[in-house]
This record gives sequence, structure tokens and C-alpha cells, in this order.
Amino acid sequence: MAAGTGMQIGSSLAEGQNLERFSQARAGIDRANADAAMRRAEEEAKLKLEQGRKLLASQKSAFAAGNVRVDVGSPLVVAAQTRADILKDVGFILEGGEVQRQGYLNSANLEEAQGKFYKRKSLWDAITAGLAGVSQIGTLGQQAGWFSAPGSTIGGGAQAKSNAWDATTAGG
Repeated sequence: MAAGTGMQIGSSLAEGQNLERFSQARAGIDRANADAAMRRAEEEAKLKLEQGRKLLASQKSAFAAGNVRVDVGSPLVVAAQTRADILKDVGFILEGGEVQRQGYLNSANLEEAQGKFYKRKSLWDAITAGLAGVSQIGTLGQQAGWFSAPGSTIGGGAQAKSNAWDATTAGG
């Protein structure tokens, strides 16, 4: 019985450690995904800025080809609106990357917390198994007479002493 209790305790502790390691590995993957999401968003933003520069240059070129001054009037307004639209798109790209990054980081934090929970739970499961095993061993020991004085019986030892007292005082 003691061996079974020991195996149960060891199994509970090992399971908790394995679940914690598994959770830490998943958290590591989530953190790597968070970094990748932000890098991807930053690269998309750079591409959008480059496309925007090309669009502005193309607009400027088209106005110049039509003998229109690009530094006043409508061409200036068009260029300003184009810049604003490009910057807004870049902002949305970066914001989306940050939202993804935070989602992955939150998931990583939850994974780590879950791993710690399972490790603590396995410790309590092991303690519970140990106490239950000790209790069962104690019960079996009591039933086998391991905890009684020599010559006495479980539950009857006190009664036997009381009967002996009664016999000596009644006859005396």
C-alpha cells in the first residue's frame, strides 16, 4: 500500500511538472508569434509608405506633365490628402499588428498561469494522496493491532481494565 501511495504521489508531481513545461513551451510559441506579428506589421507599414512615396511622385509627375504647378492650389491639396490617407493606412497596419501582438502576449500569460496552476494542483493532489495513504495504513495498522498495548485488544483494553477494577473493589 505504501508503494502505491508513493507511486501516486510521484505520478501527481510528475504530471504537474510536465503540464507546467508544456504550458511554458506554448507560452514561448505565443511570445514568438507576438514578435512576428509586430515585425510583419512594421514591414507592411514600410511597404505602404514606399507605395505612398511612389504614388506622390507619380501625382507630382502627372501635374508637371500638364504644366500645372505642384506647390500651389489643387495639386497641393491632392498631395496633402494622399499623404494623410497613406499615414492613416500605416496607422491601421501598425495598430492591427499591436492588437495581434497583445493577443499573443495575453495568451502566453494565460498559458504560464495555467502551468503554474497545474503544478500547484499536482502538489496538493500529491499531499492529499499521501495523507489518504497514511490514513489507510493507520486504519489497517489499528485493525491489525499495531497500536495497542501488548495483551490488550482494540477497543476492549479499557473495558478489561475497568472490569478488573470492579472485580477487585467488589471483592475487597
